[in-house]
Amino acid sequence: MNARYRPYNLGEGYFTLIDPKDIKNRNPLLKAINAFVEEHISIEPFSLSVVNEFEGAPAVHPKMMLKIIFYSYAKGIYSSREMEDRMRWDPNYIYLSANQNVDHSTICNFILKYGDEIKTVFSRLVYVMAKMGYITMDFVAVDGTKVRADAGMKFTGNVGEFRRQRDRIEKKIEKIMHHTTNEPEDKAHREKKLDVLKREKTKIEAFLTDVENEENLHKGKINLTDRDARMVKDKDSKYMGYNCQIAVDEENDAIVGTEASNEASDRGLLQPMIEEIRDRTGETLNRTEISVDAGYFSSDNIRYCHEQGLDVYLPEGKGEGGVRQWKGNLIRGRDCRLEMEEDIKRLTCPGGQVIETMVAKEDRGNYFYRFRPDARLCKDCSLRARCYRNNSTYRDFRVKKEYFETLALRALMTEKLSRVHGKQRMRDRSCLVEHVFGEIKEIFQFRRFRYRSLEKVRLIWQLVCIGYNFRKMARLAYE
Repeated sequence: MNARYRPYNLGEGYFTLIDPKDIKNRNPLLKAINAFVEEHISIEPFSLSVVNEFEGAPAVHPKMMLKIIFYSYAKGIYSSREMEDRMRWDPNYIYLSANQNVDHSTICNFILKYGDEIKTVFSRLVYVMAKMGYITMDFVAVDGTKVRADAGMKFTGNVGEFRRQRDRIEKKIEKIMHHTTNEPEDKAHREKKLDVLKREKTKIEAFLTDVENEENLHKGKINLTDRDARMVKDKDSKYMGYNCQIAVDEENDAIVGTEASNEASDRGLLQPMIEEIRDRTGETLNRTEISVDAGYFSSDNIRYCHEQGLDVYLPEGKGEGGVRQWKGNLIRGRDCRLEMEEDIKRLTCPGGQVIETMVAKEDRGNYFYRFRPDARLCKDCSLRARCYRNNSTYRDFRVKKEYFETLALRALMTEKLSRVHGKQRMRDRSCLVEHVFGEIKEIFQFRRFRYRSLEKVRLIWQLVCIGYNFRKMARLAYE
C-alpha cells in the first residue's frame, strides 16, 4: 500500500492563535454581552467594596467576571468549576478573560459578594432593551415554575419527625457501642458508621435547639440542609424546592421581572410580581395588559388589581368560592349562584333552593358564611344524589367572607374574560410564558439550584433570567 497521511504526533508542541475580531464575529452572544458590559456597566459600585489601594493583591476586574458569569449562564453552564476549566482551553472564555485564569472559589465569592450589584444589572438590561424597542410593555404574561433546591429528602420533616429520628439514631449508636469485636476490619467499619450517625445526630439536635416555639415554626416539612426550601408539587411529584416567577413581554419574549419564593402557591405572589415589574421597568403599568393563570386568583388579588387600576386578565380558580372540594361529579359551593343585598348574603343552589344568612363565622383564622339547605326540600330534588355525600342527612355550603365582598369585581372579570379579546389574551399567555420555562429547563437544563437559602436562590434565578435575555439580545443582533 502506498497510502499517504498527514503528520500526526501528539508529542509535538503547538500554540493556538486567537483572533479577537474573528471570535466576536462568529459568536453573536459573546458580542452582545461584551458590548453591553463595556457600554452600560460602571465598575464604581464594585470598587467601593475593594480595599487594596496600598496593600494586598490586585482584585479581579469586575467587568471580566461579569462577562464570564453572564456568558456561562447564557450558555447553560452553571458550575463554577466548569467555568474555571473552560478559561484554560475555550477560546471564547480566553477572549473574555483576556487570557486570565480564575479559580472556582473566586467566581462563587464574586457572585455572593456583589449580589446587589448584579441585581441592578438586570434592571439596567431591561431598561436598555426597552430603549432599543425590544420591550414595549403593551402585554405582559406572568407565571411561575418549581425548581429543585440543593437539598435531599433524608433530612426533611417536621419537629416531631426529627425527634423520632434522633431517638432512632441514639438507639443505633447505643447498639453499636455495645457490640465489641477484635477484628480490625470490623472495628474500622464500626468507627466509620458511628462517625456518620453522630454527625446526623448533631445536625438534628442543632435544629431542635434552634426551635424555641413550635407554634412559630413553619407547619410544613423543613429540610435541615436548606431550611428555606419548602415542599412543592410539580405535576405528579413532590420535592424540596422553590417557586420561581417571571414576567415576559410580548414584543420579543424578553423577561421584564423575576422573583423566587418558598411559597408553593402562586396566590401570594401576584402583588410582589406587579411591584417587581414596576421597579425593573419604571412603568406604572396602567397602559399594560397583564395576563396570569387561575393559580393567582384570590379575592385580595382581584381587589388589589382594581384599586391599582391595572388591566389584568385573572381567571377564577377552582373552588375559590367554597372550602369543600368534593370528588367526582358532586355539586360544590362554586356551582351555586351567590347574591348580596346590603347585609343579607344569599345562595341559590342548582336545585333552586334559596338560603340566606347575615353572620360570618370564624374557622381556623378564616371567616365563612354558612349555608345549610332544608333537608326536607332536598328530599325530592333531582340533584340530591350529586349534592349529598355518602347518604348523609345534611349538607353545608361554606363560602368565604371576602368572596361576597368582591362579587361585583368577579362578575366584571368573568365578563371581561368571556369576550373575544379576553379569550385571545389568555391563549397568548400560555404561548408567551411557557416556552420561556421550556427553554430554561429543557434546552439549557436549569432544573436544580446549586446554592442554598432563599436570598442566594433569588440571586441565581436573576442570573438565569439575565442569561436568557442576553440570548434574546444576541438573536436580535444587539452590538
